Amino acid sequence: MKTITTKNYPRITIVTPSFNQANYLPETIESILNQNYPNLEYIIIDGGSTDGTVDIIKKYESHLSYWVSERDKGQSDAIMKGFAKSSGELFTWVNSDDVLFPGCLNRIARCCQRKKDSDIITGNVVYIDSDGKITRFIRVPPPKRFFFYRGVWYAQAPVIFFRSKLFRKVGGLNLKYHLCMDLDIWTRMMNANAQVAHVKEYMGGYRWHKQAKSVVAKDKRRYGWSKEGTEIRKLYVPSLSLFESWCWRRVYKVYQVFNLNYLRSYLSCKPVKRMYWKDAVNELYPDNSESQTY
Repeated sequence: MKTITTKNYPRITIVTPSFNQANYLPETIESILNQNYPNLEYIIIDGGSTDGTVDIIKKYESHLSYWVSERDKGQSDAIMKGFAKSSGELFTWVNSDDVLFPGCLNRIARCCQRKKDSDIITGNVVYIDSDGKITRFIRVPPPKRFFFYRGVWYAQAPVIFFRSKLFRKVGGLNLKYHLCMDLDIWTRMMNANAQVAHVKEYMGGYRWHKQAKSVVAKDKRRYGWSKEGTEIRKLYVPSLSLFESWCWRRVYKVYQVFNLNYLRSYLSCKPVKRMYWKDAVNELYPDNSESQTY
């Protein structure tokens, strides 16, 4: 794995918004701290949890750049509060039930150096369940504007990093959105002519469990769009009907079939499915040794 000199590591700020996720939070925190990335700024903004979250945060506070536990107005507000304390060149948020795989930040940094005009950097992800076991792999092609403006945005948290300068330029997160604030900010960034780069490796785990907001809201979607998503689509792409966007999503699925991403995801997942994600990562990327654990 090609290394980069310390002076060239871009400063990366990660914010973890948290509220009553004590069951998952230690795993999230350790997955970030164990990156051993030399220019990391890690911030946790907790919404006043009552489940022991504060005690967990205090265990790691010597390794954090900043943390607070107080009532807020929701996830978007928490993320914006964290970003207000940040100084990084690259920024992302990692929810308190998701994880980053070893080597993720180094791969993002190398991509940032190699593609200096990139404003957003995405990667492939793995879905994990409430026990941290792998359920599926999500392999996506480099995001294309053609699909984006037809209602198909296929970058996947927690592996979406972006320039803090652009984030500030477009005004940050809209606090009225609690489910699709990411779609809203990516849309405004794309409208600002953001350049998108993509890293092919699987670099993070998105936890799909029954308490997750995305799971709770899934049954309330119409043609694949939530109420917030529909509002954002109408705001930024008013000429695109709900049915047209659904059709383009079907076209995208065909596109994924022909570029073999579904097949590659299946073949990559098959030997490690139902394995705990850390064990699977060690098999997939044996060069990702953790020199320090927290």
